[in-house]
Amino acid sequence: MDTITTLLVVSIPLMAPLLWALLGEIVSERSGVLNVGIEGAVLLGAWGTAVGYSQTGNPFIGVFTGAAVGLATGGVLAILYVWRGIDQVVGGVVVNLLAVGLTTALWATFQGKEPVSNAPRLAIPILSDIPIIGQALFNQNALVYAAIVAAPLLLLLLDRTTWGLRVKAAGEAPAALDSAGISVPQVRTIALVIGTTLGALGGATIVLTSASGGFVTNMSAGTGYIALAIVILVRWRPLLGLVTALAFGVLQALQYQVQSIPLLAGIPTELILALPYLAAIIVVALSRSARYPAATGVAWQRGG
Repeated sequence: MDTITTLLVVSIPLMAPLLWALLGEIVSERSGVLNVGIEGAVLLGAWGTAVGYSQTGNPFIGVFTGAAVGLATGGVLAILYVWRGIDQVVGGVVVNLLAVGLTTALWATFQGKEPVSNAPRLAIPILSDIPIIGQALFNQNALVYAAIVAAPLLLLLLDRTTWGLRVKAAGEAPAALDSAGISVPQVRTIALVIGTTLGALGGATIVLTSASGGFVTNMSAGTGYIALAIVILVRWRPLLGLVTALAFGVLQALQYQVQSIPLLAGIPTELILALPYLAAIIVVALSRSARYPAATGVAWQRGG
């Protein structure tokens, strides 16, 4: 039981960044935007959080800075994808590559001198004492809790609000939305900005659950790309995304716990490290029959 508890304790913080990115991609794709640039949003969010945190020593300011960088990234992507109509795959890849170079170069320039560390855990009384799952689910930092709460909240927003219905219409039948007098580019822009901001919160979570609370080159480590794969498997459903993200968190946590699990002790470490990425490839292969929202990846042109 101690091994299971430890595995879960490690898995939940590793799950949260992926969940944030996944939720962000769900919003974007529901609106008709295939945001391949979500990986760049995660990395830029991590950089912004680390900069804000190291400049002030305040993790809340760090998160605010990371979210602001994510919002700005969404604005840039909206100009490229929605208003200029460039190829969304090519544009996303360019943004991701640019994010790696920019964050690496700018971290040395903007890194502050305030001492930083990972964010403190917030134990929920009584619940954190539940055997096996208590420490894993109810003794985490605020961003981890927020990611878990965000999944059902996003489900309600998409299924039970006017905004959510408009987002879905923008992805499935943009011409019908336009006929109702609602701006398709505006709906897509808002959804994309929200999506990249959620992705940036994933980057913030990586920073504040890391050992140092600082920035490391390419520390997103493919989180956004894995989210792009998972979103197909979960069919754009936030709650299923939560469960699937947890499964990937467990796969990532195995690299830290492999020696304490007898059945895995003989497996090469390199294979354990590759498990999340191998799983993402398998997910894509198994999800080939999934149907994207009809207008996803297609630039909107009135009358086109």
